[in-house]
Amino acid sequence: MEARLIDDLLDVTRIAKGKLQLSFETVCVHEILHRAYEICREDIAAKSLEVEFRLRAADSYVEGDPARLQQVFWNLIKNGVKFTPEKGRTIIETLNPAPERILIRITDTGIGIEPEKIDKIFNAFEQGQISITRRFGGLGLGLAISQAL
Repeated sequence: MEARLIDDLLDVTRIAKGKLQLSFETVCVHEILHRAYEICREDIAAKSLEVEFRLRAADSYVEGDPARLQQVFWNLIKNGVKFTPEKGRTIIETLNPAPERILIRITDTGIGIEPEKIDKIFNAFEQGQISITRRFGGLGLGLAISQAL
């Protein structure tokens, strides 16, 4: 946990300074989504969450940094797990809305985000309500990093 926080702080600093290095290659989004899910599997099982994969994108290959894509997907799945009550549900889906486009959507039955907080959740160190921060913990870096990537 501490190592993850340090890595996140370093990433925020690198992003802010424009010094984050990316290594682009052709990667399969479906494979990376599965790897991110596997990292969260223990937390998912601990809360008895149901996860449904709807990987419908026929073209699931993109040019991207596999490690950073996994980080983004992990942050999104982890957020869903963190804010979804026991026996809740998460859907991980992909589709091709147009040629050479892929839509990746992760939805859950969690507590949701107040409309007036939506713009702030992508700011580093923002987590919305103080009561939520106290209850669920974290520094509020995952979504900020994910958006920047």
